[in-house]
Amino acid sequence: MNKKNRTYRLVMNSLFIVLSILLSRLLAIRIPIGNVEVIRFGFGTIPMFLSAFIFGPLDGFIVGSLADLFGYWINPMGPFLPQFTLTSALHGLIPGIVFWYFFKRRINYWSLAISCGLGEAVGITLTPFFIHNAFGVPYAVLMPPRLGGYVLSFFLNALIMLLLLTRIPQINKLMEIE
Repeated sequence: MNKKNRTYRLVMNSLFIVLSILLSRLLAIRIPIGNVEVIRFGFGTIPMFLSAFIFGPLDGFIVGSLADLFGYWINPMGPFLPQFTLTSALHGLIPGIVFWYFFKRRINYWSLAISCGLGEAVGITLTPFFIHNAFGVPYAVLMPPRLGGYVLSFFLNALIMLLLLTRIPQINKLMEIE
């Protein structure tokens, strides 16, 4: 990869980090129970997915982890727990691995739905586990709204990704180059 492509990749991933912070921290719907944020519904994973699908799983991992770290630094919501940074990083890594190596970068609704769905599955499994261990919130409170959000995001994320990857010429061109 030449120097121009590396710079372009760095700039694009930086934009994905900023978009993820905006979509997950500022433009998300939050539902607290007591002093603990139990549910946050937003589209902050979309930029992580884009980075992973365009540039590869490692870039998705980096965008996910840096978006969580910088997002916490800019807009903290409770104490810093590195487990959530790992969860955010896996939101970028797992869909990228599935899309690049299992689906061989074929763009269709179901390849994107499965890739994004497996990434979101990290959020509905690890996040409640970490919240339960850190704050003692029971699983009976954590899981029902997350499962409903998962079903909604499974279909919406894939549709949004399909529209972004196929309808925006600049992104479509990036998919052909890499």
